[in-house]
This record gives sequence, C-alpha cells and structure tokens, in this order.
Amino acid sequence: MKQFVFKRTLSGIPTLFGMTLIGFLIIGLTPGDPIEMELRRLGVSFTAEQVEALRVEYGLDKPLIQRYFIWLLDLFRLDLGTSIASGRPVLELFKEHLPITATLSVLAFVSSLALSLVLGTVTAVSQRTSVSTSLYVLTMFLVSVPSFWLALFLLAVFALGLGWFKLLQFGNAQDLILPVITLTLGNAAVMSRLVRERIIAVMSEDYIRLAITKGLSRRAILGRHVLKSILPPLITNWAISFGSLLGGSVIIENIFNLPGLGQLALQAIAERDFAILQAYLLFMGLVFFLANFAADLTNHWLMPQLKEDDHGVRQ
Repeated sequence: MKQFVFKRTLSGIPTLFGMTLIGFLIIGLTPGDPIEMELRRLGVSFTAEQVEALRVEYGLDKPLIQRYFIWLLDLFRLDLGTSIASGRPVLELFKEHLPITATLSVLAFVSSLALSLVLGTVTAVSQRTSVSTSLYVLTMFLVSVPSFWLALFLLAVFALGLGWFKLLQFGNAQDLILPVITLTLGNAAVMSRLVRERIIAVMSEDYIRLAITKGLSRRAILGRHVLKSILPPLITNWAISFGSLLGGSVIIENIFNLPGLGQLALQAIAERDFAILQAYLLFMGLVFFLANFAADLTNHWLMPQLKEDDHGVRQ
C-alpha cells in the first residue's frame, strides 16, 4: 500500500504543476488590463503613471513566466495573492466563501449517491415493470435537463408559487434546500445510469446465474456478489462526480444568490481579478486530484489482487 501511495503521489505532481501553469497562462494572456478595468469600474480618473504604480504593486509589471514562478513560490507560504477588486488577501476570501460551497456540494453528493443507488438498483432488477420503466424515463429526462433550468423551475414553483422559500436570499440552512435538490437530481440521474448498467452486466455473468440456481435470494446476490463487482467503477465515478458538483455549483450559487466560491469566481471573471481566478483554478484542480487519489486508494484496498509489480504490469 505504501508503494502504491508513493507511486500515485509521484505521478500526480507533474499533473498538478502542468495544471497550474496552463491555468496561469490562460488567465494571464486574457486581453485587457485588470488595473485599468477596476479603476474604470470604480469610476476613478487615472493617469498612466498611477496605473503603472498599481501594476508594480500587484506584480503585474513583470513577464508572465516570471510572475508564474513568483506565484508558485508564494503558494508554499500559503500566500494566494491579493484581490485587485477588494484589496484583501485571497486566502481570507476563500475562508469566507468556501463553507457554503463545501456544505452545498457535500450535501448534494451524499443525497445523489443514495438516490442513484436506489434508482439504479430498482431499474436494473425490476426491468420491464411499470415502476422500473417510469423511473428510467424520469432519469433520462433529468439527465437531459440543464441544471439552471431546473433551478429556475424550482424557484418558480416553490418560492414564487407556493412561497415555501425565500427568493434569492440566504440567511439559514433552509435556503440550501432548493440548491441541494437541484444539484442532487441531475447528478443522481447520471450516476444511476452507471449503477443500472453495471448491475445488468454483472447479473448476466455465469457465477451469478449459478447463485440463482442454488436458490440464493435476490438480496443476498446483490449484497454478496453484485455490489462487490460494481464498486470499483462506481467509486471512480463518484470521485469525478464530487469534483463536478463543486464546479457545477458556480451557476447554481449565482441563481440562488449563495455567497460561495462560485459567486466569488464569477465576480472575479467580470472584474478580471487574476489572483482569485488563479486560486480558484488551483482549488478545483486539487479537488479533482484528491478525489481521484482517494478513489484509487479505496479501489486498491477493496481489490488488493489488482496490484502492480515493479514493471508496472497488473497481476
């Protein structure tokens, strides 16, 4: 296990560096001067000397590659830079906005995981029944519906129509219900399709048919044999889904006016706030990396026979 962890960590380092470099270059090469844009947004008259002084203050006067390595060195000191728009440290802004995004994503992930297992299992083991067909059609519909449309529909029905929720306000945990439902439904529909396909594929295997002929109950077959076989691909899919939830919450947070990282990122895009955008891309990359790393460790622990020898060949 230690060797496996070491190999995965070592192979992930170049990926992280490449991700930070590409993200930094994309943001840095975007047309427009963030200093001038911010001064115009504030309605402040300025001279070329004043703009240049601010560029020096924020380190924007240096070549792009040099700025990248300076930013990279600052990361080791947990310094994510300073926001051009607010003048506050980016790390401080992240600490304020991260709890909302993390809470929303974790709640939606746990809910969608549980719902997808139920939907996928029911539609797989109860094929050609009215209930299974109805659930399958529902999942297909939810997969095709954009999340922003679903969010607006829920707001129209439960906030404007029934008045059960406040409109575009955030004050307590109740205001997270509709955003969590929005993210859960679409994500659960996508995840349930994989659960269904994997169960159907495993149920056609010879050893499952042998278990059926021996008289094992459906519950025993699902618990003892099917679940063990379908877990590895599901765990990998769950890791990707969790990262997607964090990224997909950008639109949902803005529709429901939630003060999370998504709203912070969109404001930074509008204001060309380089430091925030760079930190946001770094955060998203780390989330995907850690989620996939955790999935690999879990699969390695569940199926220790899938080990790599010294030449990298699976045994």
